[in-house]
Amino acid sequence: MGAVVAVAAVVLAGAFSVPATAVSVDGSSISRASLNGDLAAIEDNPAFSCYLDASVALRSGSSASLPPVGGQGSSGTYNTSFVDFWLSQEINNLLIEHLAETEHLALDATALTAGRADLVGAVSSTLEEVAASTGQSAICAPSGEAVVGSLPGSMQNELVRAQAAGDLILAHAAGYGLAAGDLARYFADHAHRFDTVCLSAIQTASEQGAVLARAAVEAGESFASVAKSVSTDSQSAANGGALGCFSATEGAYATVAEDVKGLAVGQVSQPIANNGSYLLLEVTSYVPATFSAVVPAVRQAVLEAGSTRASEELATLTRHAQVTLDPRYGQWSGVEGVGIAPPAVPPAADLLSPTP
Repeated sequence: MGAVVAVAAVVLAGAFSVPATAVSVDGSSISRASLNGDLAAIEDNPAFSCYLDASVALRSGSSASLPPVGGQGSSGTYNTSFVDFWLSQEINNLLIEHLAETEHLALDATALTAGRADLVGAVSSTLEEVAASTGQSAICAPSGEAVVGSLPGSMQNELVRAQAAGDLILAHAAGYGLAAGDLARYFADHAHRFDTVCLSAIQTASEQGAVLARAAVEAGESFASVAKSVSTDSQSAANGGALGCFSATEGAYATVAEDVKGLAVGQVSQPIANNGSYLLLEVTSYVPATFSAVVPAVRQAVLEAGSTRASEELATLTRHAQVTLDPRYGQWSGVEGVGIAPPAVPPAADLLSPTP
């Protein structure tokens, strides 16, 4: 009988064993231990948790926030909704790395160094944008470097690898690389996109005021004289509207370039809403840039140029990915991108009652 009991014990142990793998994606796996380590690190890191909330709010265009990391009950339990959110991020990161591998894009030291810089920059940009929208000087942490640097080394490495792989995929999808020669080739093909833009501006309190000011300029009055007589911005009124020049490496350049898109030197924009007031912009000059002066802007332009195609490639890979998910986390769906449906909650009638 002793042998039979021993065999029964082994069978029971196997039946109730806990899977060591949280998810497997095309042969690459994330262990439960690794996932739980990340969750514990996030729970103990207010700066990174704050950044995740800020990122979700920015992407959703609302004040939406993530559920809490911790679950109810004893320490070391985690909220299923948050776990599925983070696990989705990790699955997406694995898929990005797999796509880079299929396209034979090497995650070498140069790519990883640039990837870290881009990761830090992306975190900083999110914090700055959310802080500006809420009227605060800063949120979560002083900088993106402070947020990234607060994470355990293993988490930093995961995020940097995914960022670097994503960068390579975007550039490849644009038909360029990220080496200096590739960026120089893109600059040569799109040089005017990086011209420094010099402007004058008139600010008015209402859209009708801007319409009337523009009509005066169109009728032949100089932009400078109209600015001096009607601009509600004291500096603009004092200097005849001269606003200054914006280079492609400045944060405001993308907005400025969009506002004056299609305008020749001397032409005036239509009224532009601006924080409760209205602006008229006059292009006073476009100054050609040198490649060496705008390398960061060229790199960003290459990444943006490949975004549509890269998104399509990743979506295709996701739909066909072989994903095995521990059912305690929910059910996998890759039809419309990375998705995890939470596990079903049993009806209250099926739960054991703590009282007789």
